[in-house]
Amino acid sequence: MEKENSKNNLLIKLILLVVIIWGLSAVLIMVFLSEWSDRGTFGDLFGAVNALFSALAFAVLIYTIVLQREEIKQNREEIVLNRKELEKSAKLQRKAQEVLIRQVEQTHLSAKMNAMRTLVDYYNNQISNPKSNEEIIEKAKQKRKQIIVQIDQLIDGLSDSDVE
Repeated sequence: MEKENSKNNLLIKLILLVVIIWGLSAVLIMVFLSEWSDRGTFGDLFGAVNALFSALAFAVLIYTIVLQREEIKQNREEIVLNRKELEKSAKLQRKAQEVLIRQVEQTHLSAKMNAMRTLVDYYNNQISNPKSNEEIIEKAKQKRKQIIVQIDQLIDGLSDSDVE
C-alpha cells in the first residue's frame, strides 16, 4: 500500500512538472517573441522534438507492457507453486487423518481387549472363590470360555498393521 502511494505521488509530481514546464514555455515564448510569425517559426523548430517525445512515450508504453507480461508470468508461476503446496498439504493432512483413524481403532481394540481381560479375571475370581457354589462356578466357566473364544476371534482377525 505504501509502495503504491509513493508511485502515485511520483506520477502526480511528474505530471505537475510537465504542466509547469509547458506553462512556463508558453509564457517565455509570449514574452521573448512578440510577433506571431516568429512564434510560429519557433514552434516549428520543436516539431522534431515533439516526434521524439511521442516515440519515447510509445517506447515506454511497450516497455510497460513487457514488464506487465513478465509480472503476470511470475504470478502464474507462483499460483502453480501455491497449488502444488496446497496439494502436498492436503496429502499430508489425509495421511495424518488416516494415522489418527488407525490410532482410534487401535485404542478401541485395546479397550475392548482390556474389558474382556477384566471379565476373564472376574470369572476366574468367581471360579477360584471358595464361597462360590457349583452353579456359579459352572456359569463362570461357560462365560469365561465365551469371552476367551471372542478374544481368539479378535486376535485371529487382526493383521500385523492393526497392532503397530
